[in-house]
Amino acid sequence: MTAKVKPRDKGAGGRSGILNPKPDRADAGKPLGSIDAKYIDVLDGIRAISVIIVLIFHFWQQTWIFPTVQTPFLSFIGLKQIDFTPIAKVGYLFVDMMVLMSGFLLFLPLMRLVVMGEPISSWKEYARRRVARILPSYLFAVLLIFFLFALPQHSYSNTGDAIRDLVTHLTFTQTLFVKTYIGTKCDVVLWTVAIEVWFYVLFPLIATIIRPSKKLESRRAKTVSYIIIAAVFIIFHLISIWWEHTYVRRPGIYVSMYINQLPAFMGAYANGMLASLIFVLIARYFRRSWVLALVGTVLSVLSIVYIVSMVNECAKLQAADAQFWQVSERARLTAAFSIFILSTALAAKWYRFIFSNPLMRFLAGISYNLYIWHQWLAVQIKYEWRIPAWEGTTPPNQSFDRPWMNSYALIITVAAFAAAILATYLIEKPFANLILGRPMFQRGSKKGLNNPKTVKPGKRK
Repeated sequence: MTAKVKPRDKGAGGRSGILNPKPDRADAGKPLGSIDAKYIDVLDGIRAISVIIVLIFHFWQQTWIFPTVQTPFLSFIGLKQIDFTPIAKVGYLFVDMMVLMSGFLLFLPLMRLVVMGEPISSWKEYARRRVARILPSYLFAVLLIFFLFALPQHSYSNTGDAIRDLVTHLTFTQTLFVKTYIGTKCDVVLWTVAIEVWFYVLFPLIATIIRPSKKLESRRAKTVSYIIIAAVFIIFHLISIWWEHTYVRRPGIYVSMYINQLPAFMGAYANGMLASLIFVLIARYFRRSWVLALVGTVLSVLSIVYIVSMVNECAKLQAADAQFWQVSERARLTAAFSIFILSTALAAKWYRFIFSNPLMRFLAGISYNLYIWHQWLAVQIKYEWRIPAWEGTTPPNQSFDRPWMNSYALIITVAAFAAAILATYLIEKPFANLILGRPMFQRGSKKGLNNPKTVKPGKRK
């Protein structure tokens, strides 16, 4: 008599080992050790750190304080201090990290559809979420600065310049004109929001091309989608290369006007798309294990070392050469950022906690408004309000008045974080909730910014 063999239990434990194939449709309850492809906890910390590094760059421009940390306890190996000056000098490189993360998160639901067959929200819901995320804080900043500061301070030489500055910011076209991009009075850092918005507009077309066709068999549809993804990846990089050689490298061109236009960032978006595909594939076929954690942690540390080496490489150049370096090396830099994001997301739990903890989630929550307000406040406090007080036409940092420099640095840091907190909790979150049909002052989620809307088990979006 042949004994019956019990089928292997595929419940909480799933399959043994690292390899863990999952069904195409998302399960309500995930197996222990599975990798969450929806909420990636470490992105909160990575986002917060990137914004703070950009803040350090802009503050260094105004304070001239070269950031160093004294390390007398390491003097036995000849390391008496750690110099963060390269980070301060070229901290703007981490805008590329922010663009890359935006592309990564934007493509992530689409990649879950392609790889796992998970449904995605409608384009109407997509538009509502983008509007809720971007517009409240952006419009508040533009209108407040324009009507309460730029006009009363007579910042414009004529009415035409004032109208042009306001209209281009309201239509996200400020990067198309020198006066409204580099010479704007409405907050110069808002150019990055304009770049993001135009890619948000472009994204539905790209997603429509990539998503599997319902008319094709599932496996064949996926294969076609992978081929299209590869084609889009190549086309995006070709657009960036074409832009660099046609506009940035052309003799006599005003480099600052072309270096940060949307075509120059297409390669960064391509790397974000590829990183999201790789992550979803890993989540689809692998489980968390000590082997994966070890590989992820080591690779994350090595990628940090490599990114630091690239920052030092750029910081050694003159300002004009550093601009060319940023464009020509953007693909390599964002590829390194991608490896860092992927490896950190797969690293050991204790290592991921560095980037995902209550402080990092809080900083990520205010990071959008921290980015919007920090540079404008630093300039306003220094030149218009003159806090701390100074006389004449030469700011005290140019004469290396150290007490003034330290006081000013403290004031603008406190002001930036205070403005970010107020704008986040009084403007961004309430009006985002209103747009999304929620109570304006509902209590936020404990998870970070990349946490998708909660869906009750057994229900579809």
